[in-house]
Amino acid sequence: MIRRSRATLSSLLGLALAAVFLGGCGAASATPAATPPGPGLSPRTTLPAGSPSASVPASGSAAPSGSASDGSPSASASDPLNLPHIDAALEANLPSKIGGVDLFKFSLTLQAYIASTPGAGEDALYLPWLVKFSKTPADVNIAIATDLTDQENFIAHAIEVPGAAAAALSSGFDDAATKAGWPVKSHTNWGSTGKTVLEIIDPAAQAAGGLYDAFVYAKDDVLYTVITDDQDLLIEALIKMP
Repeated sequence: MIRRSRATLSSLLGLALAAVFLGGCGAASATPAATPPGPGLSPRTTLPAGSPSASVPASGSAAPSGSASDGSPSASASDPLNLPHIDAALEANLPSKIGGVDLFKFSLTLQAYIASTPGAGEDALYLPWLVKFSKTPADVNIAIATDLTDQENFIAHAIEVPGAAAAALSSGFDDAATKAGWPVKSHTNWGSTGKTVLEIIDPAAQAAGGLYDAFVYAKDDVLYTVITDDQDLLIEALIKMP
């Protein structure tokens, strides 16, 4: 779960994902200039080749632009970064603004997300977790909401596992993390939000001095994760999310 400081977040978000969903949209390819994040629950967002990563406006979010069966982005005036939106309904479950900052949203298959940054710590948890529901990462979608303007260190995930129960999603992820040697602690009514949240710690990231904890809960058939080093942002997100 190594997560970098706010100052370096944008440069590390999703540099490897461009190849995943630019290949199907006819955009010019580009080689990422920076090294992708190492092992851990790293915030990852894709800035497609040629997108204005150095001049993302401080205010303004990428609104969902509908579905794309192949996961390729659909360009629109409201989404200058051409992020993929294969599941706009899932994106809608995530906040559009946190701490007064507009968030960018996108969605793709969990398989494509995992492929974006090989070696990220949480990726090792997804397969054993989904096996319990007879699913693979190719069978489910993930939506992401994050700040790309370096104002906040914040990212939220929503992973929908059709037909699964919330309690099973949460306990299953707890089990996968525990078996991987990651400490898990349950918090009831975190921040008076009414939500029972699992705090999952990546010991390798903790030892390295990085941001090392994620906050996880489930609602209906969706598993939600919030990654931030700001407790006020965490509580705001938990209040705004389903």
